[in-house]
Amino acid sequence: MYACYRPLVSLENAQATASKLAATPLATLARRQILEPLEERRLAGAIPVLTPEASGISAKVREQYESNPYPRWIRTQSAFTTGSLAEITRELFPRADLVGVTPGPARILVAGCGTGQNSIATARRFLASRVLAVDLSLASLAYAQRKTLELGINNIDYRQADILGLESLPQRFDFIESSGVLHHLQDPLSGWRVLASLLEPRGLMRIGLYSAMGRRHIAHARERVARGFAADPEGIRACRAAIRARPDDPLLARVARGEDFYSMSGCRDLLFHVQERSFTLPEISAALEQLGLSFLGFEFADGGATASRYRARYPADRALANLENWHQFEQEHPDSFSRMYQFWVRARG
Repeated sequence: MYACYRPLVSLENAQATASKLAATPLATLARRQILEPLEERRLAGAIPVLTPEASGISAKVREQYESNPYPRWIRTQSAFTTGSLAEITRELFPRADLVGVTPGPARILVAGCGTGQNSIATARRFLASRVLAVDLSLASLAYAQRKTLELGINNIDYRQADILGLESLPQRFDFIESSGVLHHLQDPLSGWRVLASLLEPRGLMRIGLYSAMGRRHIAHARERVARGFAADPEGIRACRAAIRARPDDPLLARVARGEDFYSMSGCRDLLFHVQERSFTLPEISAALEQLGLSFLGFEFADGGATASRYRARYPADRALANLENWHQFEQEHPDSFSRMYQFWVRARG
């Protein structure tokens, strides 16, 4: 019962409690709520720091994820095509200009790796790659390190860093991934510019940004309900109760159907984030022009259903890469990017 409301690691002599539970049906609970958090505390002390301590908005974002690492996950994606960076991109974007993409082992940066889902999937997906994964939050990095060790993955190096401080990094990368990160910066374009400067000539990027239209239900819940509650456990629980008390509001009801709504870290990230903005496709198109990046295409996790609908609507765009068309398509299908825009670009040069 206690574990429903507080993590067991908060108990006095938590290690002794884990020992007592080791031979009982609650052994898995003790491992998850006591032994794993204790291991993460140990790992956090050994993670190197790459950039000066964050300040301003970055410091507030770090503080949030130190208290509430997100997402807390158990299993990660395991069924995907593996290959070299060149092979994977040719499969994703057969009509794109991919001349110069490295055919061999890739040097990869995961900027804002969080608790490790993206960095682990990337390290598995791109064969023989070497991955540098950075994040503001030591708590998140320790979670990622623990899961990486647990899965026996040995081609990821974790470092604590602020994206805005990476411009002095001497390395250059064939591929940079930053999914669900830039929209939490005070000036997302500045962070994106720093990352673009770390690309090899004609290097590739995979970017994930929130869609303003796709997250309209979340914006509605924040404006109408969440802003009246504190971003602490009591406030989050009260906010959830207020939202669930409004089944007559379809946007609020949609928020309550999401998985993140039902965990403390998930709900804080969903409705109480200290810094977040969403984008439109015309805004992304303008940013690409400023940064000297070319759009290759979107990557979807729906088995091709969205791409098929788009192809039927715009048969002349055989590369599926016209952002003006995609903007119109999103107006007609407003939930196409409900999670976020996930897309690939490459440096011009």
